[in-house]
Amino acid sequence: MKKNLIKLITVLAVLALLLSACAQKPDDPKPADTAQPAATDVPADATEAPEATPTEEPTDTPEPTDTPAPTAAAIEPGTNVALTAELEVSSSTGPGHVQWGWSYEYINDGVKFDTSIPNLGWTTAVGLYPGPEDAEVEEWVLFELETYTNVNKMVVFPTIDGSCFPVDFHVEVSLDGKDFTTVASVEGNESAVKRSSKAITMEFDPCLVKYVKFVITRMYDVPSGADGLLCQLCEIEVYSC
Repeated sequence: MKKNLIKLITVLAVLALLLSACAQKPDDPKPADTAQPAATDVPADATEAPEATPTEEPTDTPEPTDTPAPTAAAIEPGTNVALTAELEVSSSTGPGHVQWGWSYEYINDGVKFDTSIPNLGWTTAVGLYPGPEDAEVEEWVLFELETYTNVNKMVVFPTIDGSCFPVDFHVEVSLDGKDFTTVASVEGNESAVKRSSKAITMEFDPCLVKYVKFVITRMYDVPSGADGLLCQLCEIEVYSC
């Protein structure tokens, strides 16, 4: 009986010690919170890859094309192409002089020395050049042909009495109406002095042209009252070749 009591006390004492040890055991430490960086609001498009800018395919620069060289029209050689040309003159008389037989339009109408009609030809403006100091003033007649044409001759007809025919003159030609080249010239002509109505022919090397210009560089010094110095021609012909 006594032994059993001692065992009981011993067991109680052991239990008491166990309970005491459990009561004094510290709680398991909790793992420290790992600091996480605060989330930063980032714009959605900031993280997206930039869209590729489409590049246009390089276009080839077209190479300049050469303007084709003009070619001569199929015109029978020996044709007077002045008859169908557009006409321009440096000066002329007014409409009132047509009744006296003068008009710039008569310079290429094909009529020569026909006394049955009042058609004397072309004259520069009356009274424009009053004295000898004006003798070297330049006057001209310009023909714009219908098409590019090979030409090689110009024939200039004085008036029926040969008066006021120029002393110095030449022929110029051009493809574009801007750049002209002299192809034939005459100096010291005496048709006016001799009152000759003989035509003056100027031949030159064949050339392809669109414009033909008869240029007067010295008029005949025969002042006639208020008329002053004049250049007067009956007809001008330009021939194809």
